[in-house]
Amino acid sequence: MKLNRREFLTLTGKTTAGAVIFAACGLPERELIVQSPVDLPEDLVRGEDAWYATSMGDFTNGDGVLVRVMQGRAKKIEGNPDHPVNRGKSTARYDSVLQLLYHPDRISDPMRRFSKGGNLVDISWRQAEAQFQDALVNANGSLTVVTNPLRGHLGSVASKFAAKFNGRHMSFDPIEQGVLHGAVKSVLGQDQLPTFDIANASTVLSFGADWLGTWGSPAQFGVKYGEFRSQGNRGYLIHADPRMSLTAAAADLWLAPKPGTEGDLALGIASVIVKEGLASVANIAAFNAALPGGLSGYSVAEVAGKTEIPAARIEKAARHFAGNTPAVAFGGGSAGAHTNGSFNLGAIYSLNLLVGAVGARGGVTANPGSAFEDISASATGASFESWEAELAQWRAGNVETVIIRGVDIVYGMPNSVAVREALDNVPNVITFGAVLDDTMAFADLVLPELTFLETWGTDIPEPGPGYQVVGIQQPVVGPTVTQDETGLISNARGFGDMLLAMAGGSFGSSMERIVMDAVSELHDTGRGSVSASSSALFTNGVLQRGGWWDTGEKGERGTAGRISTTTKRAGYSDTNTLGTGEDFHLVPFVSNSLFDGRLAATPWAQQTPDPISSASWSTWAEINSQQAKELGIRQGDVLLIRSTSGEIEALAYPHPGIRPGVIGVPIGQGHAEGGRWAEGRGSNVLSILVDKKDSETGALAWAATKVRVQRAGRRVKVPKYEGEVEARAAEPGVPILVVGPGETAEQAEIANHHEYQGSLFKDD
Repeated sequence: MKLNRREFLTLTGKTTAGAVIFAACGLPERELIVQSPVDLPEDLVRGEDAWYATSMGDFTNGDGVLVRVMQGRAKKIEGNPDHPVNRGKSTARYDSVLQLLYHPDRISDPMRRFSKGGNLVDISWRQAEAQFQDALVNANGSLTVVTNPLRGHLGSVASKFAAKFNGRHMSFDPIEQGVLHGAVKSVLGQDQLPTFDIANASTVLSFGADWLGTWGSPAQFGVKYGEFRSQGNRGYLIHADPRMSLTAAAADLWLAPKPGTEGDLALGIASVIVKEGLASVANIAAFNAALPGGLSGYSVAEVAGKTEIPAARIEKAARHFAGNTPAVAFGGGSAGAHTNGSFNLGAIYSLNLLVGAVGARGGVTANPGSAFEDISASATGASFESWEAELAQWRAGNVETVIIRGVDIVYGMPNSVAVREALDNVPNVITFGAVLDDTMAFADLVLPELTFLETWGTDIPEPGPGYQVVGIQQPVVGPTVTQDETGLISNARGFGDMLLAMAGGSFGSSMERIVMDAVSELHDTGRGSVSASSSALFTNGVLQRGGWWDTGEKGERGTAGRISTTTKRAGYSDTNTLGTGEDFHLVPFVSNSLFDGRLAATPWAQQTPDPISSASWSTWAEINSQQAKELGIRQGDVLLIRSTSGEIEALAYPHPGIRPGVIGVPIGQGHAEGGRWAEGRGSNVLSILVDKKDSETGALAWAATKVRVQRAGRRVKVPKYEGEVEARAAEPGVPILVVGPGETAEQAEIANHHEYQGSLFKDD
């Protein structure tokens, strides 16, 4: 019997002593069965499949997903059509996560080192717990818990655990370290990242952020982009980025500014709008109030000189942006990754004041705070400046115990901070993970961690859809049994549950209990997408839906502030001591498949072609095709890319989609550890970044590195899916084999109707 969603939810409500009512979501019906594995059956009927709703936790910005489970094994991950963030859409990265669950190199049992630099040895969980407790004995006041940015209850558990021992909870993100959040707060007065109403905008103006590829939630933005292009006028997209990202490739107008001048470009656009009277008096006044010093020095001619973009193209962008409203402007990514990053993003977001987009349909909409009092709705990585100070404490021997999960800090930090040496001076380094990574090579205790498909949790999407959303993460599979059912792939435990156990249950007995209490708290509010006559029914309804949301709880418009003008001009690293070669601006970019390297262990992610170059399984360097020709660089030439922090190798990929003087290198490869598909593959571009920082927030200016590039004298074929396949076409109109009536193909071949066909393939 096959049920659609409405029939299934109706039946589940009627088969219990009460009713569960789901608020209408206006989404198309879909043939599927969504279940809630509160009591995951151990005797799943073989051959039948079930779909479980959950959230992706560490791998998206809050996307809701459905996981297909057959015979107790997860087979497929799709977008959840009921979830308001991605509305059923997905990305290529979704299924790659499945391979972490069943990875042949997944950590099976706890491991320890008896001395720094020694070999890892398998131990029991009892021994691991004892060593963990010993590491906490002397850690009072000298403990650091390091995680990826966490917004849900897991983040709260990590912070409370650190506080219990008078320690610190620090988040690490190699890409986003507060510049974006700071600019949004400074200019728009909003504590959470806002929603960009792309679907209802006539013009979208974006800077740096590859929102269709890797920035934020590409699945969420992809839905909005489809609606944007479905309008009667089809919408108009302007994107500014030194290299052609997936978003730039989709743009109607692509502007390629000199790296670090994105703020100048934004103010040049504003200058045209103000000069030509394309905005209302009130909007111009609001914009001027946010810009100390006004627009002096930002005439279109001056900005054309700074950005190296023709004045006519700047004027075209300005007139279309102001003349075709509603319009929305936003930025991120490389635009904020400079020493003047706060200025750049502040100038970009101030454009919304000029066209009246703040709080308007088709503009920028505020997101509300968390549905829970003690859970943050926003998270970002600690600044690079903060990490420099923290690592100095590690090197000085002032930190007794460091606990790490969700991040590979050895891989993600530049060579300049000497993170390896810092870890060597910490007596107890405890790491959690599914597959060995570069940081675990310096760990004293390595603990196998359950994936998001096996654990409980909550997530608050950022940016949200403009109203309160809580995603629920629940186990969709039981223990990871090997294919032949002879044992477990991994005897792993959840990070949150382990911290709760080590804290003696002082702030929770288990992550499941914490999530159940949180859902009960939502039930007590009496509002939102699920209504039920009892807490138990409400819980089932929320789990079946994949979360809870309240479309009536919207964000409040903040008070507009001012653009940071502490540093207006970008600073770059020096190349004078780097030997022979040609100087380039290095622009690292997040891989569409490997992300920031966290999916490098999976072969599906490795083999997924880049949407622009179609390259895979390697590290390549995008370089302007005309400049490459002038320098004698051909595709596949091994390039030495050298900064003051180190040197890497990459395969040259000349193409016209990058401005001259810029070299783009994907993030994600270059792991010393990471399993059989990641180890020793490609180069780690993050390692050669210099220690330049945003002047306002102290965040790493990861796009401020200048490098010297030279050919290594070797050439390797770039593994890619496009073009250059040597083939010889058959003679037009001549069939390869003619089969007559009543004749078999074998008989026709013997008859050899076209003997001259063979001559087409003979050597001259």
